[in-house]
Amino acid sequence: MRNLSNFLVHLFNRDGAAERTYLSVVHDRCLFCEEPISDSPSYLTYRVCPFCRFHYTVTARERIELLVDKETFKETYKYVKTVEPLSFSRRNRYRKFLEQDQNRTGLTEAAVAGKCRIGDVETMLIVLDFGFMGGTMGSVVGEKVSMAFENASRRGIPAVAVVSGGGVRIQEGVLSLMQMAKTVTAANRLRDGEVPFIVVLANPSTGQAYASFANLADVILAEPGSLIGLSPLRTLREVSKTPLPLDAHTAEAHVGHGLLDNVVDRENLQPRIASILQILTAQKHAKSNHKNLLKSEPEECDEVEPWEAMTAARNSERPQASSYFRSILDPFIELRGDRLNSDDRSVVTGIGFMDGLAVAVIGQQRRTLDEGERYHVFPDGLRKAQRLIDLASRFKLPLVTLIDTQGADPGLEAEEQGIGNAIARTLSSMLTVPTPMVSVVIGEGGSEGALALGLSDRILMQQFAIYSPISVNHTLGAAHHDHMLDREAAEALMLTAHDCLELGIADEVVPEPDGGSHVDPHEASAVLQTAILTNIFQLSKMSEGKLLKRRYKKFRRMGEGSGHSQEAMNREVNLLMSITSGDEPPERPSRKRRKKGRTEEPAEAQVSSGD
Repeated sequence: MRNLSNFLVHLFNRDGAAERTYLSVVHDRCLFCEEPISDSPSYLTYRVCPFCRFHYTVTARERIELLVDKETFKETYKYVKTVEPLSFSRRNRYRKFLEQDQNRTGLTEAAVAGKCRIGDVETMLIVLDFGFMGGTMGSVVGEKVSMAFENASRRGIPAVAVVSGGGVRIQEGVLSLMQMAKTVTAANRLRDGEVPFIVVLANPSTGQAYASFANLADVILAEPGSLIGLSPLRTLREVSKTPLPLDAHTAEAHVGHGLLDNVVDRENLQPRIASILQILTAQKHAKSNHKNLLKSEPEECDEVEPWEAMTAARNSERPQASSYFRSILDPFIELRGDRLNSDDRSVVTGIGFMDGLAVAVIGQQRRTLDEGERYHVFPDGLRKAQRLIDLASRFKLPLVTLIDTQGADPGLEAEEQGIGNAIARTLSSMLTVPTPMVSVVIGEGGSEGALALGLSDRILMQQFAIYSPISVNHTLGAAHHDHMLDREAAEALMLTAHDCLELGIADEVVPEPDGGSHVDPHEASAVLQTAILTNIFQLSKMSEGKLLKRRYKKFRRMGEGSGHSQEAMNREVNLLMSITSGDEPPERPSRKRRKKGRTEEPAEAQVSSGD
């Protein structure tokens, strides 16, 4: 800690020698673990301790060199300088500080902006330099950030901002505060123009920058161990009546509270940003290499008995959504949190390339639980899903959802957090996505929790999957005076994949390996990927208007005039007639007889129409 204190003293000692006072000072030993680092490639290249992974603050120029493609950065607004905006009582000292920091850093202000390429994607890059007056938000900083956003919006290129500092510049009074309004106004241009916006929060990220444009990004990343928050850590300690946790105010804590998408090590930061930019801009230059899938027909597979499907769907070894995503996407970049206060792990969301096609994905995640525990869908998980639905809509990404849940959480906590509202808003938002959507029931599709992510253009079900109108574990068992779903109830509910296909709920049954997906997860993933891609490319031939119209009609007509509905109505009429005539009520045919009858009816109808 003594070394750290000396470092900070040198950092802000503006009268000291440049080589000892700026951020690029080289240390012999790590300030935290005190291991020798002066010869380490990780430290010399990235300013990261190879032992404890402590991330040292780097200059704006160093940051640019680490992020952009070689020799592609062209600085803009370089000569915009701060003038005295107020008759501040100590304005001479303020002017002196500005001049000293300009000479010491070689920068005109705390923000550096310019056009570049990251992963061969043309990008507008903005970097705040903590070494220049703590990266504070003066009028010129706000102006440079805003002009960069407007330039990116006008040109239709992504914006990437790296925040380090971002607090108030007290010498400029309330004008400094107004930079929040200025930068937010400009950042909204990015959203309105459907331009991707990525933010990286470095150590420290506080104050005005954090509470304005930094939290409006489509994707928010942070470096490990970064101090992040509106208030400085010292202020937080002063107002707290209890000791703070060791990870308070850190990037890791923010991820746990759903406020960030991911913590990324500096050595992996450039490839991660490059992948995100390539995915979010893919639709602007997308080329189809899957024309062979346009005329592909679904592969036939055998029906599964209800109880067998029920058992297989709930098998704890069955592949889950996250496993499928890592298998069928390259890369799979998980995006976490609802941006409010939580990160529900029952819902996994992200983006990636599926055989070269950029997609957004949402999956429901189950896991083995102790007796008495629940693992249902919670409101914060659905709010996280809404973030991805919005992302897919704005950047024209096909949306894939994998459904596997016991249902929406029936507890008081979920009710108080607005589970009904979360389901309704998720359902509503899915109906307006202007791109192809494919949902796959990969295990247990339980009630409203499953339906919330199931309003897609094509609904697929794996061969051993089930779709139930009520939560299997609790409500259903109680309805049948038993603690588990019995064979008769399973058959009566018509919850198998082939049953749902017959009812018009499912559009396709996806074959699984003999015995279920858990027998051969690799084969199951390959078959599932082909089925998803086939449906996406078939849907992609439709215009946005036609896609939305067909989706409306699809769910508007659910249950209307299906063969099963007609059969049920006929049984009800026959029952009423038997009651009025005093005859014995007709016996309901068995499952096999009903299946046989429904397969024969179309052939008879075809002959009669030909006559």
